Amino acid sequence: MPEVIIKYKSAKALKALEDFVKAFDMIIEKPTEEKFPANIPIRFAKKPNANALSGIWKDNPITIEELRKKAWGDRL
Repeated sequence: MPEVIIKYKSAKALKALEDFVKAFDMIIEKPTEEKFPANIPIRFAKKPNANALSGIWKDNPITIEELRKKAWGDRL
């Protein structure tokens, strides 16, 4: 179903819009306040160490071309 975002400044304008869309058999869905799923914990390191990642690919050799092909497929 196609969607449209409408921004309004007053509750009166929203009420008028709600009455208007009922005549055309449309619905208005209010957006959820939650931008990120609440059940996924995110932890940040206090002192990040980029060197901790060195050598993670040593047992899985891959070329940049293979990596690019996996990531982009035929879109390149």
